[in-house]
Amino acid sequence: MPRESSNSGPPPANPVLTAYESYIRDTPLITRYVLNATVISFFTGFLFSPAYLLANIPQFTIFKFQLYRILTSPLICTDILSLVFTFMGFMNHGVRLEQSMGSTLFAVLFFTLTIVTNVLFLIISITLWGLTNSESYLVAASMGIWTVLLGIIAVECAEAPPETKRRLFVIEVPAVYYPLVLLALFSMFAGVKLAYCLGVAVGYAYGYGKLDRWKVKVETVRKWENREQGGCMSGFVQRAGFVTLGMASGPNAWIEGSGGGGGNDASSGGGGAAGGGGPS
Repeated sequence: MPRESSNSGPPPANPVLTAYESYIRDTPLITRYVLNATVISFFTGFLFSPAYLLANIPQFTIFKFQLYRILTSPLICTDILSLVFTFMGFMNHGVRLEQSMGSTLFAVLFFTLTIVTNVLFLIISITLWGLTNSESYLVAASMGIWTVLLGIIAVECAEAPPETKRRLFVIEVPAVYYPLVLLALFSMFAGVKLAYCLGVAVGYAYGYGKLDRWKVKVETVRKWENREQGGCMSGFVQRAGFVTLGMASGPNAWIEGSGGGGGNDASSGGGGAAGGGGPS
């Protein structure tokens, strides 16, 4: 009786595991951390409301001195549609900008946009409350990744090479106007939101050098990433997806097919266009 042939090849790969490994490999570190936090926020929404605890609401942030809300508000995701669009937006614009600048400068950018946008939101909301005595301004919320993502898109478009265009559905929009078109589209479907308007304005201001005093110098970033000197970012340098200053690809991140700076090379080099020492 003929012996039954046996399959000695490796078992088929798990598609979920393969997709996760690809996500880890191809997504820069800070972008991945932000997306992971957004996913966690979405799933915790089945247990309690993360917006009540984390959103930037003047009544809680100022009058109850819960200042942590200024930093946590962008990480809130309340519905599956927002989560899908968050991944679509951040996997494009966030990845390119982090590859262009490097992970450290991108983290500084993310928190700078978050803090400046939320502080302006608080100032304007408190001012309007004082002028109108309307309690609605005290309970207005700045939350969701798009508050910062619109700012990141504005920075990216301001730093992109001249005459660059961005595709929106079937039309191409000059990069400099792309954030405004997105903002108009969001306002058309979801209403005008102060936080989104401020996010775009702060992003443009950052991209055009109006917030240079908040930018970190390249020499400082090199010290932060230096493992021998025990820099504050040295523990992240060897993690998958960390884009060091030396691996930052600058304007090449916007070239189609560019591999960006996904490696973990600790060598030093020039930062991206939006970095502290790069041209603006």
